[in-house]
Amino acid sequence: MAVKHYMLDEIAEDDFSLVAIKCSCEGYLLAYLLNTHCGFKFTRSKKNSAKNTFESYECIDPFKGIEVRLFLNRCILLQNDPQKGASLFDLPETKELYLVQDLKDVDYIVKIDSGIEAKSLIKKMESINEISYRFLPDQSQLNLDFSLNLY
Repeated sequence: MAVKHYMLDEIAEDDFSLVAIKCSCEGYLLAYLLNTHCGFKFTRSKKNSAKNTFESYECIDPFKGIEVRLFLNRCILLQNDPQKGASLFDLPETKELYLVQDLKDVDYIVKIDSGIEAKSLIKKMESINEISYRFLPDQSQLNLDFSLNLY
């Protein structure tokens, strides 16, 4: 009896493309506009929890091999201090967080894992008037934290 050995190649975890989007609309509206104009089927991610403060949407179609995610890049956390009095001029402290620190001027990030080319997506986004600008950031210049679980 012949024994066959199969060797799995190492899968590169950082094999993805990013598209940065500057847009003044809400996340659900941007997801709808991308669904309408670009043919996606974004739905709100079920992985959103209290621990995950960044709003996210996902479009996963295993039959077509499409795996694309839309993330809000900016999040503002309110830090209420219960020891402070509730006077008129006591404002809660805020903390602004960014998913990608190097892209502070960007509102949304599209992470393309598979199924579509980033340049063709940018071309399709030209018809969306609510998007101010969009571009492909140079990923080698970004300080990405790969310990973030973006799924």
